[in-house]
Amino acid sequence: MDRMNKEFLTRNEKVLQRWRKPEMEVLKINVDGAYNSHLGSGGWGYVTRDDTGLVIESGAGKLVHLMDAFHAEVLALRAGVEAAARRGMMRVQFETDSLTLVQGLRSNVYRLAATGGLCVDILQRCVNSFNVFSFYYCPRNCNRVAHALAALGCNSSQTTDVSWDGSPPDVEDLVAGDLAEPMV
Repeated sequence: MDRMNKEFLTRNEKVLQRWRKPEMEVLKINVDGAYNSHLGSGGWGYVTRDDTGLVIESGAGKLVHLMDAFHAEVLALRAGVEAAARRGMMRVQFETDSLTLVQGLRSNVYRLAATGGLCVDILQRCVNSFNVFSFYYCPRNCNRVAHALAALGCNSSQTTDVSWDGSPPDVEDLVAGDLAEPMV
């Protein structure tokens, strides 16, 4: 597990893991990929939020001819990186629920894998586009909005990518849930 991002729990202790706001003046981009193994297709989704939790932009798209679920995760991250670069964002933090992807990007072990070229392209785009960038793992329950957007893309009948200023109505409840204070 990624020790930098994982909360360690004792056997009797339960901690509610939730989405967290990024540091001041940093934009957080949560990404997720969805995969349908029967069809070899899937979708991607991303949501960009500022340090107050306000959704700046979100997007979703259909993916075809996928090799596996990891391929969908890599393409989802690429979509998030491209969106941030297009908007001229400078200080970005990318979060995904794919620990394998984060470990691969941090250690550069996937260069020769089937998706290695995509990983190298993602890193190069980040170096060329952002002043500060980072990749973090987050559990699925901290990535619910991106997960729902990836499902939208996966279930779309079109291969057209869509983006929204803010978030689409389909995920507004999830966004609000991320910002709500937990009840003690």
